[in-house]
Amino acid sequence: MNFIKNDLNLCFCIWEYEDITHEEISRKLNLSPRKVYVKGEKITPSTRIAQNNGWVYGLPYFNENDFETQMRKILDVLEPNIPVLKEFSKKYRCEFSCAIFLNNKKESTPWVHLDKRFNNFIREVDAEFDFDIYYSEE
Repeated sequence: MNFIKNDLNLCFCIWEYEDITHEEISRKLNLSPRKVYVKGEKITPSTRIAQNNGWVYGLPYFNENDFETQMRKILDVLEPNIPVLKEFSKKYRCEFSCAIFLNNKKESTPWVHLDKRFNNFIREVDAEFDFDIYYSEE
């Protein structure tokens, strides 16, 4: 019997840009994205089409890190880029995206705690927080 764990994944995203490329965003932040979305192109591996351009930075899905560890790792990299991110947030939609995948009823739900460091970053950059919960019937 396979044991499927509950999972939590956090990433920082920049959406809805038209006047800059994802390569320029990567260069200005000196970061490599986990994923990019190109408006009008297929979102792999699905057959859905991207409705907006998107640049996504974070750890891969189904990593072993809890929310606090993921947030700390992302903020460690993003905080030195606050001046650039403030400019991006004036023109584009910037957000933290948190997805919880509930795959196992016998395991506790991953926790999310938004501490002062996170709140200060959100306030300074003027970013959003998106929270999604996905539940598996199995």
